[in-house]
Amino acid sequence: MLVPESIELQIGQKNYAPMRQIQGGDYVADPELTAYVNEIGQKLAAVSDRRLPYEFKVINNSVPNAWALPGGKISINRGLLTELNNEAELAAVLGHEIVHTAAKHTARKLSRGMLLKGAILATAIGTQGSNYAQLATLGAQLGSALLTQNMAGTRNGKQTSTA
Repeated sequence: MLVPESIELQIGQKNYAPMRQIQGGDYVADPELTAYVNEIGQKLAAVSDRRLPYEFKVINNSVPNAWALPGGKISINRGLLTELNNEAELAAVLGHEIVHTAAKHTARKLSRGMLLKGAILATAIGTQGSNYAQLATLGAQLGSALLTQNMAGTRNGKQTSTA
């Protein structure tokens, strides 16, 4: 892991408000709903493997979705809330997002990207001055892009969701 927790916290803190705003802004029409979602989220976060300053917000967006940023920043769209039938389903969604954060999924992706960029740079330096330098660097870039695409879309040969 090349991304320390302090950087995860900074990424989440810096991007949480803008991401919520881009996706519709906070849902302010029903503060009790947001408080309820936060209460359920905090109960789940309290038993998480990873202690973070978890935050749970409801987004004013009709698309059924939930997402997490590094550092425990979690949002759920009101569109998903309308699809849920009970508190257990809400807990399942929030728990899923807590796991993304606790397992450092975004930080792992960032680390992978840093390693792949390092491999491309090493290829460029290692082949500098040779007749095949451009071809080798292009091959490394293409391989990196293919690996990144494969990692994002499949796991163990199965198509996966990024949510």
